[in-house]
Amino acid sequence: MSPNLWRLYWATWLANISLIVVDVTWGGRAGLSVLRSDIEWMIVRCGLGVLLASVLMRAAVSRRLLATTRGDAYGEAGVGVLWVTTLACFSGAAMFFQYLSVSVSAPDIANWLVSADARLGIDWPSLYHAMRARPWLDVTLSLAYQSVFPQLALLPLVLIYTRNIASYAEFVVQFMVASAVVMLIATLFPAESAFVHFHIQDPNTVSTVSDFMDFRTGKMRELSIWTAQGLISFPSFHAVLGVLFTYATRKVERLFPFVFGWNALMIVSTPTHGGHYVWDVIMGLVVGAIAIAIGRVLAGVRRDASAQAPVIDYRGT
Repeated sequence: MSPNLWRLYWATWLANISLIVVDVTWGGRAGLSVLRSDIEWMIVRCGLGVLLASVLMRAAVSRRLLATTRGDAYGEAGVGVLWVTTLACFSGAAMFFQYLSVSVSAPDIANWLVSADARLGIDWPSLYHAMRARPWLDVTLSLAYQSVFPQLALLPLVLIYTRNIASYAEFVVQFMVASAVVMLIATLFPAESAFVHFHIQDPNTVSTVSDFMDFRTGKMRELSIWTAQGLISFPSFHAVLGVLFTYATRKVERLFPFVFGWNALMIVSTPTHGGHYVWDVIMGLVVGAIAIAIGRVLAGVRRDASAQAPVIDYRGT
């Protein structure tokens, strides 16, 4: 990994610490809290990640494995685990922040989004019921929509195995940039889910966003990470991730066409299976593109260096 990416890695931890400070300060003033056991688990998880990475990277430079294929594999895996760990820490802090943003109770823009969709010729209830009337389509789109977490888990494994650590580092940075943009927009312009707005009562619809009104009105004040919900409608983070997953695998030639097609399907599934308005998705695609551009600048990616193999320095110097 290049020295610039190492500097960027440490910058992600600075961002993590800053976000945690904001969470603690704002949460205390707003009266919102997280279960203590959840906080302890997050600390343990991040600690185990750093420990595993340290063991792998130390093994990579041992006398027996130094300059061997296995040593290189251990070193790259260790670097990958470091990036997974910083992303895991950020995700936990960002999850709490989205609940804080809901508690601001800024004016809801759901009616505006419905009108904006209508100007595109989109009637959300008709779109939803047309999908439900086709069971095969419902099942297919449901699988695509629910694949976001398996993709998050598999992406580092694929990029470590194919020796594309730099691509995963870029993904983490882009994820964090996109999250910051999405959370800022959602804080200023919150929108209740289309499931709530149109009173959809089918299984796995309105029940998946029930925390929105509970935290917005102050009915609930304690959050568990294990039962946390995705409360941001505008922009759609599923749409953002569809763009980022696809971009991250661009150098894995055999896998890229499948990832591209599957994530296109995931993006299509977002309105009906995520309770998003079409404009949520459009804005999510825009944020994804912006995050990629910013991530490339921060990572120091240049067109003339795109074909070069990444340089791995396991010592972080």
